[in-house]
Amino acid sequence: MAMAMTDAAAAITRRGGVANYRQLESAGVPRSQVALACLSGSVWRVRNGWFAVPETPADVVRSARVGGSLTGASVARLHGLWLLADPLLHVRVASTASRLASPANRATRLDAARHGVCVHYSRAGGTDAARDPLMRALAEMFTCGPGDSALVAVDSALNRGELRPHQLADLADAMVPHRRPLLALCDGRSQSGLETLVRLFLIRQRIRVRSQVRVAGVGHVDLLVGDRLVLELDGEEFHTGLAFEEDRRRDFALVQQGYLVLRITYRMIMQDWQRVMDGILALVRRDEHRWRTARVRPTPGR
Repeated sequence: MAMAMTDAAAAITRRGGVANYRQLESAGVPRSQVALACLSGSVWRVRNGWFAVPETPADVVRSARVGGSLTGASVARLHGLWLLADPLLHVRVASTASRLASPANRATRLDAARHGVCVHYSRAGGTDAARDPLMRALAEMFTCGPGDSALVAVDSALNRGELRPHQLADLADAMVPHRRPLLALCDGRSQSGLETLVRLFLIRQRIRVRSQVRVAGVGHVDLLVGDRLVLELDGEEFHTGLAFEEDRRRDFALVQQGYLVLRITYRMIMQDWQRVMDGILALVRRDEHRWRTARVRPTPGR
């Protein structure tokens, strides 16, 4: 009995944590063994004919209960990518899918708005997997919500090595055609979604901006606008101790070389976006981002 249960759980794990009767039988696990595994608790019944193991991520189980594959931002989150706030469960289902269920209770009919589910109807099929591969999930992100949310995730995937630059062509092929031009705005040097958001804003204002530029005596700065306006973007965590001291040392060294430094926090961008952008644009209009307005310029090779 123990071997049978191990076989069922192992087969489900190999399928990404969720599998149905047909997939298990193809793996050599008969229904009788699945039933024994359910009795022992090593396998859970998710919905009629579908099963998971206790180690399966909660969102994968919830999407299977709905009746599809986890996709979009929900998969990106499992990969640890930088994301904008998105409380929805993203589930890809066949275009002909019906009788979708609540992610919490397979006996309750799905009410997408009330249950917090974004349903991605797909003509491509292939919803038997527990969750979409990252490439497919990123492509699905461009089908719902603002394109910038998807670009934040793509930048993060490139920066972390989860996506390689040469794979952007494959991503474009998987995307809806009218969103493909957005990929020209990707930059894998971006180390946070904050950098991506601010960079995209400046690009659309036709303002020259570069990511992760190396400055002598300082290291890499998050964004360099024009010649000398440095934008350092702080994440949600508050730097204390040595990290706080290092931030201020860098700022001091930059100012000594003639750079103008703005340190912008996560909260400022997420809660006071318009004021921050207006302030940056005001500096640009005064040409504060150009060397000709500075009294000090960096010494070559310094």
